[in-house]
Amino acid sequence: MRPRSIRRFAAMLAAALTVATVPVAPAHAVSYVPLQGDGSSWAEPAIAQWARDMVTQGIQISYTGDGSAQGREHYIENQNDFAGSDIAFLKQGDPFNPGVENVGWNFSYIPIVAGGTTFVYNLVVGGQKIRNLRLSGLTLARIFTGSITNWSDPAITRDYGVQLPSQPITVITRSDGSGASYMFTRWLSKQYSSLWNGFCQAHGGPSPCGPTEFYPGFGGSIQKDGSDQVATFLASPISEGSIGYDEYAYALNYSLPAVKMLNSAGYYTLPTPSNVAIALQAAIIDENPSDVDFLMQNLDNVYAYSDPRTYPLSSYSYLIIPRDVGGGGNNQPPPNWNTQKGVTLGTWLNYVLCGAQSSAGVLGYSPLPKNLVVGGFTQVDHMPGHVPTPDLNQLNGCDNPTYSNGVNHLIVDAPMPSPCDKVTAPLNCAVRNGEAVNTGSGSGTGGGSGGSGGNGTTGGPTSGAGPSSSAAGNGAGSGGGTIDPNTGQILTSGFNNGGPQAVYAEPVAVAGSSDQQIILAILTVLELLAAIAVPSSIGIWLQRRRKQG
Repeated sequence: MRPRSIRRFAAMLAAALTVATVPVAPAHAVSYVPLQGDGSSWAEPAIAQWARDMVTQGIQISYTGDGSAQGREHYIENQNDFAGSDIAFLKQGDPFNPGVENVGWNFSYIPIVAGGTTFVYNLVVGGQKIRNLRLSGLTLARIFTGSITNWSDPAITRDYGVQLPSQPITVITRSDGSGASYMFTRWLSKQYSSLWNGFCQAHGGPSPCGPTEFYPGFGGSIQKDGSDQVATFLASPISEGSIGYDEYAYALNYSLPAVKMLNSAGYYTLPTPSNVAIALQAAIIDENPSDVDFLMQNLDNVYAYSDPRTYPLSSYSYLIIPRDVGGGGNNQPPPNWNTQKGVTLGTWLNYVLCGAQSSAGVLGYSPLPKNLVVGGFTQVDHMPGHVPTPDLNQLNGCDNPTYSNGVNHLIVDAPMPSPCDKVTAPLNCAVRNGEAVNTGSGSGTGGGSGGSGGNGTTGGPTSGAGPSSSAAGNGAGSGGGTIDPNTGQILTSGFNNGGPQAVYAEPVAVAGSSDQQIILAILTVLELLAAIAVPSSIGIWLQRRRKQG
């Protein structure tokens, strides 16, 4: 090729690369600005994924899961555009970090997702990982307050159904100011107050002792900074014999087994989307739009809810966003706020409260019910610079999977637990004629404890104390779903109205979509290069042929 042709080709190549790498601007040509948020690591997998979902729309949201306490502090200090927090600003301080959080500007709380704080562990017996551990609330409370220190403890044997080998328990807690710690210790303080008060006082706290974001370290415990570090440690071989608490999304993303927790109805359950949704029917939500704490949760009734499908440690996570008037402060948004930020955050929140909820179950959470979606948009309407929100009466075009034609299908179609998940059921269990039956002595090696509904199947029992092969229900209640035999998760759940299938609670890698976007961009570049290079090469070849002729 001649120098001029090479230069022309280089220019065309640069143009092609520019076209392929610059995000396509939306039809309405809105100018978005980058936003920075931080806070709850409990909700980080969902927030991070939903931020990635909107990159192709030109919206850039950077979020750091550095803990709820840090996110709220940064909002107070005007260092972020929004905060993630599992709890409200503290009005009475924290038992291990005294001080009231005074906010100098206005804010609103917006629920973005529901989920379950679960107990993840690393236990190996006879070279096999235990994946079907089931424990009562009292046993968990005693483990995390240091009064049960060995896996062979009779209380664990009684809950699990077989004695585990003698091995010290290493308890993993959070070292940062964590909403997960707060939710867990709130449950401890309400359900097992004497245990919690004694533990709290013994480690420098007051008695009586309320919930804390700063779980005290104690003998036999290790503290980790952030949900990722907790999950990473528990996924490593060096953590054998350990148990910690984390959001269910981390259990799925790191392929960690989660404890089936005994509920008030006498069933061991996991925080599947439907179990969380059922449990949070009992939550008391502040429904007064004039209150500073509008939409915040009171979970007292959730802990003891008697529905057999409930997961006791279910809760909502929130974003804290700027507000025009009301909402505390001085009737002004934070000093760093402007209209462009309102347009950007408002556009993203329209997606988060609607379409994004359809992927909540896949990520390890439970989607928001309609009343909290409506409440969330009510809050967005008070954010300076926000874009229009959907009609709050009909929510037309709001693709939330929990309701259709006025019916909350996540609750209506929620599967009942398997008889093998009942507190009286044997560890090696199958469902026959609707009853839990023992399939043999000892523990098998065929997977985790059973799921929900339907007739069960089981692997063959073996002797010893290996992982159990409890039944996994084939049915999923009226929804007709499928149950994962290792985790009890609902893998597919059909709606009774004949609508599309919904997939919930499958382990996924949180950072999947960006790779797909890169591949698509590369393919686009290759196509453009072919379109440019091939005609040029043919033209040059024809010119040479004519000269030779």
